[in-house]
Amino acid sequence: MKRILIIDDHQLMRDAFKHAMMTLGTYEFGEAGTYQEAQDMMATQNWDVVILDVTIPGRNGLDFLAEVKARPHAPAVLVCSGHDESVYGVRAFKAGAAGYVCKSAGTGEFLKAVKEILVGQNYISPNLAQNLAAFVRSDFQEQPHTTLSEREFQVLRKLINGDAIKEIASDLNLSSKTVSTYRVRLMEKLRVKSLPELVQYCIQHGLMEKAG
Repeated sequence: MKRILIIDDHQLMRDAFKHAMMTLGTYEFGEAGTYQEAQDMMATQNWDVVILDVTIPGRNGLDFLAEVKARPHAPAVLVCSGHDESVYGVRAFKAGAAGYVCKSAGTGEFLKAVKEILVGQNYISPNLAQNLAAFVRSDFQEQPHTTLSEREFQVLRKLINGDAIKEIASDLNLSSKTVSTYRVRLMEKLRVKSLPELVQYCIQHGLMEKAG
């Protein structure tokens, strides 16, 4: 029997994922509401598939994804995020995901992704396929925000949401000085000189409303 671990900080979402997948067949499910809970479960049990939300508070979800894929007998990972593919899709695949589904997608798309991954395939939505094609052509690389590290991208999202440096530092378990360094570095990479210019850049590149 296939074993599926659902990692999401909302019980309602975990229940919804499980209920939907039960229509496909009989599986053994596990649930975790934090990355630490998930780590503990994966340390003692093997899983075939992981359904992963990469925006659970506490740490960088894409870093966690990379750690999962580095484990012996690593499970296939389907990322289910509230963020559009254009924000996290390519990054998730680079970190080792087998599929990416936005939570705003219908149940049909989610189940299609699960079925593909259960038989050892990858799932790429039409929208994400376009982003991946652009990445391969290097067009994606030409966008300055795609050169940001995962931590820089995380700080960027919080800055454009209006979070203060001290608040970001607390949320990410960093010092204010370190956050300020990331702020300077990411603004240099995006070639902007002020927070209003940073917000304008994110609006122009479709990152603002998807930052969440």
